[in-house]
Amino acid sequence: MSFSTRILCIGAGYVGGPTMAVIADRCPHVKVTVTDINAPRIAAWNSDELPIYEPGLDEVVKRARGRNLFFTTEVAAGIAEADIIFVSVNTPTKEFGQGAGRAADLQWWEKTARQILANAGRGKIVVEKSTLPGGGGTSWQRTTSRTNFPRSVGELRPGCECSASRLACVRMPARLP
Repeated sequence: MSFSTRILCIGAGYVGGPTMAVIADRCPHVKVTVTDINAPRIAAWNSDELPIYEPGLDEVVKRARGRNLFFTTEVAAGIAEADIIFVSVNTPTKEFGQGAGRAADLQWWEKTARQILANAGRGKIVVEKSTLPGGGGTSWQRTTSRTNFPRSVGELRPGCECSASRLACVRMPARLP
């Protein structure tokens, strides 16, 4: 099947998995791939025993899985193929260092930014879709500024255009007003 757009979600947890399942179910012309470094979690998404429970999620996944919804541990290949990348990685509370017990641990967010830069190969739209607190955009800028990869950080709004040679980072709120 030929897909009009390819979406990748890095992170198959409570945010990424269900969000991508609904996008795939509602947009059959879009290829949606969910990646995670946790192989048992990906295996569960590919089984009849999903790793997450939400009412109706089983039916949504069954309708889309194998049609235009795919689950894999191949993060680098997914990044290379994608047009749009959702980042839904874990942002737990820091356990050590400045802000321990109060601030978010951004190590997975920063590692993911470096993975995207290393494997993108062309322009991408990157959407932050997780529990990332304020300051995530600053972390993205700090991480990506260490390379010569062209980048752009801003908000996606109607009429916004992104150059094919740039990365655009977008914060997507968990709830819309």
